[in-house]
Amino acid sequence: MRPIYDLASVFADQIRTAETEGSRVYEPMIGIVTDNKDPSKLGRVKVKLPVLHKDETTFWCPIIMLGAGKNRGWFFIPEKDDEVLVMFEHGDLDHPLVVGALWNGKDKPPDKNADGKNPKRLIKSRAGSKITFDDDLEQLIIEDGTGCGIITFDAKANKIIIEAKKGDVCFQSPKGEMQIMAQEAELTAKSNIEIHAGTNMQFGTDAKATLKGQDVTWSGSKSNGNCGSAQMPQAPSPSPQDVPDPYGS
Repeated sequence: MRPIYDLASVFADQIRTAETEGSRVYEPMIGIVTDNKDPSKLGRVKVKLPVLHKDETTFWCPIIMLGAGKNRGWFFIPEKDDEVLVMFEHGDLDHPLVVGALWNGKDKPPDKNADGKNPKRLIKSRAGSKITFDDDLEQLIIEDGTGCGIITFDAKANKIIIEAKKGDVCFQSPKGEMQIMAQEAELTAKSNIEIHAGTNMQFGTDAKATLKGQDVTWSGSKSNGNCGSAQMPQAPSPSPQDVPDPYGS
């Protein structure tokens, strides 16, 4: 028979265990984000949960994020008033984890999948900037939320389209080279085309070259032109040398 003091110890352990387990929550719980400005800059949020007092929120909750690691991974922090799904480490309410965000009747998804074929995958920001993967059209589309520009990778048409809906398109390589290579190339402008080089400029073709215009102007401090198979003359040497006279004169 076990001593009485030993039984008392067992009962005390059971009571403590029951009290501990009674305060644990092992089921997922839906909550509302109340704050996402993490003072430690760790990408955490505070959440209001139905089991807490109406004036209380959780501690700062880590978010389960795809590819999270040192200075890498997805960075998609829920907005205030977003609905999120929360679980608790070992059921402890003091250690919540945000598993993910939820759509609902108020916060609806960015696409409808109305026909049930589910051809699209997309990422959309709060301001409307969007990346769309369309398997039906075989397109990858990148567009900004203001409607300024769009880049379309069209696999079906075998082309890439860069389009400025409004404003300009600028390609820059201020400290490097830029090369454009294609089987055929065409440059068209509704008004003016200007090409400028800070030092030298060369145009060349291995076949026929045509220059047309209602008014063509060719100007320069020096101008050299060759026809037929003639070669461009070499520039004079800065240190000319005497050429031997073949006739000995």
